[in-house]
Amino acid sequence: MTAPLARTAQMMALTFMTMVVGLGVIVALSIPDADLQLPSAYVIGGQVAAGVVMAALCSAIGFRAAPITPGTPPEKATSEGLQKHQTSMILRLVLSEVIALVSLALAFVLTEGQLMTYLIGGAISLVLMAYFAYPSARNIRKVEASLDGAGAQSRLAEAFGVGDGPSSTHKVL
Repeated sequence: MTAPLARTAQMMALTFMTMVVGLGVIVALSIPDADLQLPSAYVIGGQVAAGVVMAALCSAIGFRAAPITPGTPPEKATSEGLQKHQTSMILRLVLSEVIALVSLALAFVLTEGQLMTYLIGGAISLVLMAYFAYPSARNIRKVEASLDGAGAQSRLAEAFGVGDGPSSTHKVL
């Protein structure tokens, strides 16, 4: 049971990440005379600033999940936890992807550094997705800590096969 859950979540995250790479290929093939000239410092600065803002948003709201009500049967608590984890992960994926999508639009609007505009924005998005959205043990345990905040046990980490749960990580996170 644990392997399919983890694989499904990983495949969803990798699908979003692959789309960012695929859009990069489309940009490279679509822009005539694309060169590797850097865009203006304002564009790069805006992309980096947007990356910082999205990282802050992912940290602030991306791992929030309504706690599971104490007394919920274990099977229902785990099922509810899995649904809330998926919702949380999709939110973090979308927040991370915004930079790539804005960079895609800019690549077709700007007259200089079009390809590099997308490559920089896509790279920032991929880093954010890998760190905040990919279902790593760290990310799963952060969501689990939020789910277990009211005292119920979601056993999310156990369901994903990343350990016995957050008993040792609640205070760390």
